[in-house]
Amino acid sequence: MCIHEVFAQAVQAWPMIWLLDLLRYLIGVAAILIVFDLASAHWLERRLVRIRRVIAGQPWREFLRSLRTVVIFSLVGTSVFIGYRLGIHRVYEDPLAYGWMWLVASLPVIVVLHDAWFYWTHRLMHWPRLFGDVHRTHHLSVAPTPWTAYSFSAVEAFVQALFLPVVLLVIPAHQSVIFAWMIWMVLRNVMGHSGTELLPRRWLAGWWGRWLTTTLHHEMHHAYGYGNYALYFTWWDRWCGTEHPEYRARLAAHVAGLEEKKAIDAPMVDAR
Repeated sequence: MCIHEVFAQAVQAWPMIWLLDLLRYLIGVAAILIVFDLASAHWLERRLVRIRRVIAGQPWREFLRSLRTVVIFSLVGTSVFIGYRLGIHRVYEDPLAYGWMWLVASLPVIVVLHDAWFYWTHRLMHWPRLFGDVHRTHHLSVAPTPWTAYSFSAVEAFVQALFLPVVLLVIPAHQSVIFAWMIWMVLRNVMGHSGTELLPRRWLAGWWGRWLTTTLHHEMHHAYGYGNYALYFTWWDRWCGTEHPEYRARLAAHVAGLEEKKAIDAPMVDAR
């Protein structure tokens, strides 16, 4: 297939890629908002980790900025489509092409690589010479909401979208694995900006709380503007000394508070 035909196909494919990127964002946000709507006010109040207040009109402004991000994501996604058609990007259709073991292992490999990409690009964007032009837009939300997940400047949106075409130059990935990674990414991103710990208390007190980022982890990053740069896992912040010094104590206090409130809310048992 000649390059002109590939570009013609890409032009035809872009509107659908844009729509899928928009729906991924909207469905991710809607999933969290539905949980908020269905949960009791008491349950949500117990799990709130909000440090600062959401500003009036903030979610609407975040949504408008996110529409720009969706366009940039879709254009970069279209470049992956072109690379795939030209045999540059290592996307494959046959699940057995690299064996079942790689099919299963490739998702966690991509997740770990993406976490490293996010951590180091995020830290770079906090460099004073870059922060104002690149990352300040995202930090306008000192109290993030689910809509903050895509509220980026154009440059930051491009940097975050660039991960996939870069990694697919080296790592072969089945189409279903790429789709699963995208779902994981948007859900973790929206949850991290929700201001509410939605995970079970046992998860927060156990392995998840030790090795994976919580909503509090990212809430503190937005509230204070430094530390806690990671996206999925806590190890880069620990290894590099960038974990907020109060994070562990605050998480432990939150978990202890959930335990105490659970005991208070438990029905009284007649001991007679």
